[in-house]
Amino acid sequence: MTAIALENDLSRLPPAVRRWLDRKPAHFIDGAWHAASAAMTVADPSSGREIAEIGKGAAPEIDMAVSAARAALAAPEWRDAGPVAREALLHRLAALIEARADDLAVLDCIDNGMPLWLARAVNVGGTVDVFRYYAGWPTKLAGRTVEVSAPPGVGRFQGMTRREPVGVIAAIVPWNVPLMMAAWKLAPALAAGCTVVLKPSEEASLSALALAELIEEAGFPAGVVNVVTGLGREAGDALVRHPGIDKISFTGSTATGRAIAREAGSSLKKLTLELGGKSPTILFADADLDAAIMGAANAIFLNSGQVCVAGSRLYIEDKVYDQVVERLGAHIRSIPVGAGLSEGVFMGPLVSGRQRERVTAYLDAARAGGMGVEEAADYAGTSGFYVAPTLVTGAAHDDPITQEEIFGPVLGIYRFEGEDDLLDAANGTEFGLAASLWTRNVDRVHRLSSALQCGKVTVNAGGFPYPGLPEGGYKGSGFGRDLGPDAVEQCLQTKTLLVHIS
Repeated sequence: MTAIALENDLSRLPPAVRRWLDRKPAHFIDGAWHAASAAMTVADPSSGREIAEIGKGAAPEIDMAVSAARAALAAPEWRDAGPVAREALLHRLAALIEARADDLAVLDCIDNGMPLWLARAVNVGGTVDVFRYYAGWPTKLAGRTVEVSAPPGVGRFQGMTRREPVGVIAAIVPWNVPLMMAAWKLAPALAAGCTVVLKPSEEASLSALALAELIEEAGFPAGVVNVVTGLGREAGDALVRHPGIDKISFTGSTATGRAIAREAGSSLKKLTLELGGKSPTILFADADLDAAIMGAANAIFLNSGQVCVAGSRLYIEDKVYDQVVERLGAHIRSIPVGAGLSEGVFMGPLVSGRQRERVTAYLDAARAGGMGVEEAADYAGTSGFYVAPTLVTGAAHDDPITQEEIFGPVLGIYRFEGEDDLLDAANGTEFGLAASLWTRNVDRVHRLSSALQCGKVTVNAGGFPYPGLPEGGYKGSGFGRDLGPDAVEQCLQTKTLLVHIS
C-alpha cells in the first residue's frame, strides 16, 4: 500500500478556506459579526498545529444572541414572511452551500480530521440534501378544521387548529460531522418559522461560522440565525439555562443530555435529545460474508468511529466466528490511514488529543483485563491524534468496553449461538440508537428488527442518514427525532381556535 502522509499540507489551501482560517474571532449575532472578547485556538488533528482562532463566548454573548432571536421571531420580516418565502430562502441557502461545497469540505477536513472524500460526499453533501428536503416543508404545514357539537342552546361553532413555530430554539451540535449536524438542527427549525441560536462544538466550529456567512448571503432576516462559539460549560450552559429559549435541540453525550434534560424540566423548555450509542452489528452465518465483513468494518471505522450510530459491537454467529475474525484482522491492516487531505485515505485522526487519550485509555484497560487487542498499526509518537483500527475480543458483557461509548475506531467482537442470548446481549446496554442485521433470512429480519430496542435498524447494508427518515434513539440514546417529518413537527406547537358563528 502506498504510504500516506500523516500531516496535512496546508500550503495550498483554497483562498476561501485561507480567509476563513485567518478571520479574527467573532460571533454572528443579529445579522452582524461581533468581535469576540476572548478567543480559543483551533488545531489541525493531523498534526496538532494551531491553524485558527475562534471566539470564546459565554453568558453575555449568549444573552445578545437570544435577545436577537426573540426580536426576529416577532419582527414582520420573519413572522409575516410566509411559507413560500421560507421555502425560497432555504432553497437559496442550499444552492449557496452546494456552490461552496469543495471549500466547506476542506474546512471541516482540517478542523475535524475527517477524510476529504467523507467531508465532501457525506458531511457537505448531506447538508445540501437536508436543506433541500426541509425547503419543501413550509408550504405543507397546515392545521385542521373540526366539526364542533356545542352544548344545547349555545349556538354553532367552527373549530380549527393552527400550527405555529415553537419559538426560539437553542441548537447545540457535536464535532463529529460538524456542518451536517448544524443542518439537522437549523433546517427543520427554519422551515417551521422558528429562530435559532446555534452553539457548535468548541472542537469543530469553523464550518458553522462559514455557514453563518452563507445564511447572511442567502438573505435571512437579521437575528433569525445566530452563531455563538465557545465552551460547552460556558456558552452551552448559558444557552440551556437562558429564560428566552423555548426549545433545546441537543446532539451529544448521554451524560450531558441528562444534565440538559434536568434543566429543561425545571424551566419547562421543550426538548429533543439525540445522545450516545453502542450500536450492535449482528452477523449471521447465512449472510453474504464478503459484504457483511466490509459492512461491519465500515460501520465502526468510518470517520474513525466518531459516529453516534457506529457499529461498535459485532456479534458473530458461532459457525463463522473464527473465519470472520481472521478476515477482519487482515482487513484492518489494509485500511489507508492518514491526513484527511491526502489522496486515498479512508480513515483520519481523531478530533483532538483529549479524545485520543480517552480512546487509548479504554484499550489500555482492555489489555490489563486480559482481552485480545489487535491494532492495525502503532501511532505512538506521532504528532497527529491517531488511533489505529482496532479489534477487541474476549470482553465480558459488563466490561466498560462493551457497555460504554468509546467514540473511536474500536470494534468489540462477540460470539453467539441462539437468538435469545443474542437479543439479551444486543439490548443489554443503556443505549438504543441503532443496529445492523446481516442475514438472508427474511423472517429473521422482521423478528429481530421488532425485538431490537433502538431507533433504527439497517439490514444487509451500511447505514446512512436520509433526510426523509427520522434519526434518534430509545433508552439512554435520547428522545425526539432529527430528520424526517418528526423533526419539523417538533419545532411546531398547536393552537386551537373555537369560533362562534351563529
